[in-house]
Amino acid sequence: MRYVDPDKDGIHPLRLTLDDDDMHEIMQGIHDNEDWMSLEEIEAAADYLFDMITGEKQTHLGITTLQ
Repeated sequence: MRYVDPDKDGIHPLRLTLDDDDMHEIMQGIHDNEDWMSLEEIEAAADYLFDMITGEKQTHLGITTLQ
């Protein structure tokens, strides 16, 4: 069995060093079809967006099932 710390293992590592302003700049660059972002920055932005969307759409508290 493997324990996952959601604050460290559940997010892209680059997100630990970027603040909301950095994320906004990266996402604006993606929207404007610019090419200054690294692949790592784009992946971190995608991870950030995924967490924001799933957090808004979640209809119940998380459930862990053991088998």
